[in-house]
Amino acid sequence: MNTGDILRKNLDNLGKENFKRFRVKLREEKGIPWNALEDADVSDTVDKMMQVFVEEAVPKAIQILESINVRDVAQEMSREWNPDCFKSEEPNLEIDRLIIDDQEDVTLWTHVTLQRFETLPDFTTNQIQALQKETGECEEATPENSRSVSVRQFLDSRGRCSNLRRLCEALKRVSRQDVVDVMHSQKTLLPQLGPKEKEEVKINDLKFSVWHPLTVALSVEREDGHDWRWLADKLGIPATYRDLWRQNCSNPAEKVLDSWKNKIGEATVGTLFNHMISMEREDLADIL
Repeated sequence: MNTGDILRKNLDNLGKENFKRFRVKLREEKGIPWNALEDADVSDTVDKMMQVFVEEAVPKAIQILESINVRDVAQEMSREWNPDCFKSEEPNLEIDRLIIDDQEDVTLWTHVTLQRFETLPDFTTNQIQALQKETGECEEATPENSRSVSVRQFLDSRGRCSNLRRLCEALKRVSRQDVVDVMHSQKTLLPQLGPKEKEEVKINDLKFSVWHPLTVALSVEREDGHDWRWLADKLGIPATYRDLWRQNCSNPAEKVLDSWKNKIGEATVGTLFNHMISMEREDLADIL
């Protein structure tokens, strides 16, 4: 089957409620406005996905299905998209089993993420050594007589939550943002991965492409209060300022960050990311 057929067949199997959840999650992706999805049927949704994601449409659909916990359909779609990955034993979309240090362990990466790792350039010896130094690993972890190591091989053996954030920072320092971006495509691991931007970047130095969508989304008030008001309270901004901004500003979150960003050593991307995770706003943390 081609890409369109795989998408149509599996999205047809979602049912009305799960299909709506799929479209709501899809609207968070860049390039597809909600007004193009709100009343879209399966065919319209597939057409939009293929226009925006092209050859990545099926992997994107699998990622969204995993994020909304419709794993049976995600597994079937993955089987049809990459049948060679399922020739041996009963497949498990969520995890691959590994034997590490003579003990059974479980990698955190989905099949889709592992496949994306395989498309990236190998790590050079210098990059491996720099990563080991940054993360405090011993040098013997580098395969002997090897000039390079595949991204999948390197990350397969490091699939443990406790070190992922430190590893992501090390990858940014050795100019492997491509690896960081693929790691972040697995949304379930976002709290363990940290931000895509370098953690020490000052809020004052955030790019407009990050600052604007973040503050606009954060300014939308929610019933649970997990919005700019939560952050303002967390940062100790007086209620008088909060009331004033609420009455007079269309983007009060921008005022909150403006008042905080000059605090040296505190107002960083890493700290803001932690606040977004604490607020249970992973959608905002993902912008960072």
